Amino acid sequence: MASSPINLFFERYPRFNHSPTNEAWSEYHRMVHSLGWKEKSKREKVARKRFRVAVVEQFGQMYGTDENNLNSLQRLSEKLHISPVPDSIKSCKKAIEKVHVNIMDFVDSERTGDPVVTFKNPKRFREYTVATGKIFPKKEAKESSLLRYLLRQVFV
Repeated sequence: MASSPINLFFERYPRFNHSPTNEAWSEYHRMVHSLGWKEKSKREKVARKRFRVAVVEQFGQMYGTDENNLNSLQRLSEKLHISPVPDSIKSCKKAIEKVHVNIMDFVDSERTGDPVVTFKNPKRFREYTVATGKIFPKKEAKESSLLRYLLRQVFV
């Protein structure tokens, strides 16, 4: 995935030597520290926005963006360990909505080779997401009609 949107994001910062097989979230934070940026500084906010856009683009590159594409929904279902994989758009959407997965971990699984960890229990999903700090903003997630099917409420 040499030309993936996430790798292209990191290439914008040539003073930072990123590892394309590490978690993107960890690499982003390592980059911020390595470049000496303060969290929530203007520079860091701009980079964070670009990073989030890259994650959405990478998801789209991997799974598509059309929420009504059966092939995309079935690939997503398969990656989420939904078995058997549903055979209709409606049944895919229903099955996906029952699974909780951290969006950053989901996208990173392609980079790291780590299996996707899913949660059937919303409370455990929220606890994990808050503990790791891997909270994906809903504004960016909603920009992709397919990605928004993975969006879950973290703070209740």
